[in-house]
Amino acid sequence: MPQDPIAIIGIGCRFPGGVHSLAGFWNLLRHGGDAITEIPGDRWNVNKFYHPDPVEPGKMYSRWGGFLDQIDQFDAKFFGISGAEAARIDPQQKLLLETTWEALEDAGQVLEHLAGSDTGVFIGVLNRDYSYIQIGEHNRDAINAHTIVSSNLNLVPNRISYCFDFTGPSLPVDAGCASSLVAVHLACSSLRNGECSLALAGGINVIFKPEISIAMSKAFLLSADGRCKSFDAAADGFVRAEGVGVVVLKPLSHALADGDAIYATIRSSAVNQNGRGTSFTAPDGLAQQAVMQKAYQQSGILPQQAQYVETQGMGSSISDEIEAKAIGAVIGSDRSLGNECAIGSVKTNIGHMEAAAGIGGLIKAALAVSHRQIPPNLHFQTPNPKIPWEELRLRVPQSLEPLINKDNQPPIVSVNGFGLGGTNVHVILQGVESLPIDAAIANQPQLFLMSARSPEALKAFAKAYIEFLTQDSSAGISLADICYTTSLRRSHHSHRLAMVVDSKKQLAEHLMAFLAQESRPYMFSGYVEQQGRSPQFKIANSASECAQMLNSLAERYTLEDSIDWNALYPNGGSFVRLPSYPWQRQRYWQESEASRQDRLGESNNVEASSVIGSKIAEQIDIVEQWSVAASSDSTDLLSTYIQAQIIQALECEAVQLDVQKPLSSMGIDSLMAVSLRNRIVTNLKIELPIEQFIASPSIAELAQACHEQLILKNLIPTIQIANFVEEIEELTL
Repeated sequence: MPQDPIAIIGIGCRFPGGVHSLAGFWNLLRHGGDAITEIPGDRWNVNKFYHPDPVEPGKMYSRWGGFLDQIDQFDAKFFGISGAEAARIDPQQKLLLETTWEALEDAGQVLEHLAGSDTGVFIGVLNRDYSYIQIGEHNRDAINAHTIVSSNLNLVPNRISYCFDFTGPSLPVDAGCASSLVAVHLACSSLRNGECSLALAGGINVIFKPEISIAMSKAFLLSADGRCKSFDAAADGFVRAEGVGVVVLKPLSHALADGDAIYATIRSSAVNQNGRGTSFTAPDGLAQQAVMQKAYQQSGILPQQAQYVETQGMGSSISDEIEAKAIGAVIGSDRSLGNECAIGSVKTNIGHMEAAAGIGGLIKAALAVSHRQIPPNLHFQTPNPKIPWEELRLRVPQSLEPLINKDNQPPIVSVNGFGLGGTNVHVILQGVESLPIDAAIANQPQLFLMSARSPEALKAFAKAYIEFLTQDSSAGISLADICYTTSLRRSHHSHRLAMVVDSKKQLAEHLMAFLAQESRPYMFSGYVEQQGRSPQFKIANSASECAQMLNSLAERYTLEDSIDWNALYPNGGSFVRLPSYPWQRQRYWQESEASRQDRLGESNNVEASSVIGSKIAEQIDIVEQWSVAASSDSTDLLSTYIQAQIIQALECEAVQLDVQKPLSSMGIDSLMAVSLRNRIVTNLKIELPIEQFIASPSIAELAQACHEQLILKNLIPTIQIANFVEEIEELTL
C-alpha cells in the first residue's frame, strides 16, 4: 500500500557561495555557479598545511573547499541567549536556530502557535570541530559550565526543541554522508506514525580544524583541484564543504487543509545497510538497488516515471560507477532510447557537505520540481568510460533543462544517498500542481504589519520588503495576500510598524518614508512590551468605514493590543512567502590565543591561559564598608556585589542592571544559575538552596536572602566584588 505523501512546506538554507536564501541557491544552481574557493584564513593557514605530495606527514594536498560566510556571527539577543553562553555554543546550534526560524517563516508557521506542540526535530550532524577547540589543551582556562553544550551532538537538535518549545522527538542522526537524508526519512516515518504533527529535518556541517582534511588526504578522498567532477572520466575525489539546510514537513492532507504553500511532496523513502559487503567503507551496488526498489514499491510509482535523480555523486571513479550502475539497474531499466533518466549532483556546485550533503541534494530536487527545471551538472566533460551510459539509459544534463509533467502527473525525481559505513537511503519526490491565483481587488485598502525585536531589525526588515516589492518575482503576489500573511502567518514582535495602503507601490513608498523618518497618513510605529488581551472589532461594510477600521487597528497594533486577526479575514486568505527576519548578528567565539595559533598553523608564542576576549577582573576588598554600614546599606552592598558577579558570569559590558527583574531575563539560565550560586555561597560562606537560584529570583531578592543568611549566622565575611578594569570606575549606589 502506498505511503501517505509528506509535503515540504518550508525551507531554510545557508550554502557556500554566499547563499543565504532559497532564491540565492536556485540562482546559483540554474546558472551553473561554482562556489568553491581556497580555504579561508580564518579556518587555517592553507600554506602551512598544504603539500602536493599526499604522503607528506601532517599535510593535505587540497587547498580548496566550500565555506559559509559569517559563521562566527549570531543574533543572540533574538533568542534570549547571553553573550557568554553564545560564545561557547557550537556554531552548528546557532546556525540551525536561525535557519530553522527562516524555514518556519518560509512555511508560514507562527512560532507562538507551535509552542508546546509535538513538533519533531531530526538533524544530521557529525562534526565536532568546535567542541575540540573548546576542550582542547590550549583552551582549558576558558572552560566553564557552558562548555558542555558544545561537546554533545544530541544538543544540536535539542537546542531547537528547547528554544521553540517543541515536545516531539528531537534526535541527532549520524549516518555519515547519509545523515541528513536519513533524518528526512525518520521525520517522515515519525509523521506517518503519529509521533509528531509537524517535523523539521535537515543537516549541518562546519569546518574549523585541519585534521579531518589531513586524514582525508591520507585516504586519497579529496580532489586535488578542489572540484567534484561527478561521473566524469577525470573524477579524482570530492571537495569538503560547509552548509546547513532545514525543511518543514507536514502530512500532505494537513498541508492542503491548512492552506500551506508546497514545494514538493515526499512520496516515500527507504533506508538499508550494506551488511557484510565487499568492503566496510566502499559503497555496495546491490544494497543501493535494494533501497531504491523498496522506496518505489512503497510509493506506488514505477521507477521508469522518474525524470531525474539527484545522486550522491562523490566524484570518485569507482563510487560513481557503482552508483550509476545501481540507478540504471532500477530506474534506467525498461526505458526506450531517448527516454534516458538525467542524473546529477549538487556537489559539483557547492562541494561535499558531509552530514548536510543529503539535505542539500533534497533541497535542490525540491526546487527543481517546484521550478520545473533541472539545473546543469558542472565539470562534466568526458563521461566516465566505465559507466555504460546507453545501456543504463542515463545521462548527465549540462545545461538548464525543462522538467515537464508526464501522463498528466507532476514530475517525479528522487534523491540517492549513502554513507561511510554502509547506510543507504533513497527519497522520492513529486511536484504539485500550482493552484490558480485569485485576482486581487484593485485599490482596496489593506493593513500591512511588520515587526521585529529591535529598532535596527525593524529598519532592516523595511529595506528587505522594499527590495522584495521591486523584484520581478513578486509581480504575481497580491497586496491582499501579503497583508494576510503578515497578519496571520507571521510572529508579532515588540517593535512594530503598521500602515494602511491600497497598492504595492504605495506600500514601498510608505516603507521608504519610514526609513527616512517621514510621517505618512495611516502609518504608525511603536513598541509593545507585552501583548494584552485580544479585543474584538466590528467588520466594516462601506469603503470609508473599512479605511477607518484599518486605521484604528493599525494604531492599536503599535500601542498595546494583541488583536485577533482572524476577525479581519473571516474567509481566510492565501499564504505567500515573504522576506525572512533580518538577523542582527554579532561575533561570538571563544578560543584562547594559543589555541587559535595552533589551529591556524601559526607559531605558538602565547600562554594557553591567555584567553581571547577574557576580561581581567581586579578584586576590591569592601569588608570595611560592610562592617560599618547600616543594615539597609549592607543590603545595597550585597546587591552591588551580586550585580558584579552576574556581569562577570555573562562576560558582558558593565551596565546598571535592573535589580527587580528576574535573572532569566538577563540571560542567566540553569547552568549559569548553578555557577552563580556556588560562587556566592562560597564567597559569603552562607547556605542558599540551589532551587532558589533556578527559580530565577531578582537581584534584590537574592541580596535580601543573602543579608538574612548573614544575620542568621552572625557573620561579617570578607566580600570581594569584581570590578572590570577600565569599565567600572566605582561600584557604589
